Amino acid sequence: MFRGKDGELKMKRLQWLCVCALISGLAVGCGDDDAGGTDAGGGGEDTGMPPAPVCPAAAPDTEGLMGECCYRSTNDPAAPTFRISGLSISSPGSLASPIVRAALRDALDEERFNWLISVTGAAADGDIMVSTGYGNRNTDATYSFTMDSAPMPGDADRWNPITLNGTLAGETMTAPPIVGSFTVPIFEEDGTTLAIELPLQAFEVQMATMSADRNCVGLRTGPAYDNTQGSIRTYMTVEDAMARRLVVGPIDNDLCSFTANITGDGNDCSNVDQSMWTVKPDALCTDGTCADGCDPDTTCNAWTIAGGFAAHSVTIN
Repeated sequence: MFRGKDGELKMKRLQWLCVCALISGLAVGCGDDDAGGTDAGGGGEDTGMPPAPVCPAAAPDTEGLMGECCYRSTNDPAAPTFRISGLSISSPGSLASPIVRAALRDALDEERFNWLISVTGAAADGDIMVSTGYGNRNTDATYSFTMDSAPMPGDADRWNPITLNGTLAGETMTAPPIVGSFTVPIFEEDGTTLAIELPLQAFEVQMATMSADRNCVGLRTGPAYDNTQGSIRTYMTVEDAMARRLVVGPIDNDLCSFTANITGDGNDCSNVDQSMWTVKPDALCTDGTCADGCDPDTTCNAWTIAGGFAAHSVTIN
């Protein structure tokens, strides 16, 4: 406890420090990875204007980022190339948890999660080709799709890109589900240790609306990307999830048990009946094709993964 005049001065200084810390925290605090308005800062009068774009401070090459969506290079409108910069999983609920959502946001901002999209044939409305998958970040801040370089255990080609036949109408592209699967890795802070692999089947782009210059899908305002301009749907099978681990913050568990929200020491997808899982599979995947209409307690063997995304222009070699 503070006593006397010296104590009162110390108390006042402490109060002012707390106030300053609070103001600073409000000014620079990071928000959720969904779109949301933030104060433009600067201590000036509220102008009613939208907040200024803020590129992620932790990105490896902040100086090279530009524009409202923090793109790194200007796209060729006929063949735009992107890196996913924001991702909001909406289902299943376990993968939409705040811990996973924050981990995805940080990994994207720090470029430990590099999911690329390349579009060809976009000079006019009609048929397009969309290639998507994991990308290596090169030393010059460009990217390259990986080919046959995924580590063991598992197939060496599981990180290879897949190609979808899509359609372009104006600035909006869509692509129906592929028949098959691919895997996208996310790395821990050291950049080499796997935090999670997302094994995805029957992937589809339900909608992705590019900006007029085709450098962005969803702008970044303040600390968050607008993930409502792109939407995807894909599936993760129980079998694939059982073969992988999720290492995020305090979580170190097999991906299946985490997704199913199985609790209790020693309990996992292999020894707890599916009818007792908190988050049950809701789809049936066979030979790379997935559909609903199954029994979550018995015959469903996959979770539907749905969400929104943002993307910014990069150069893919």
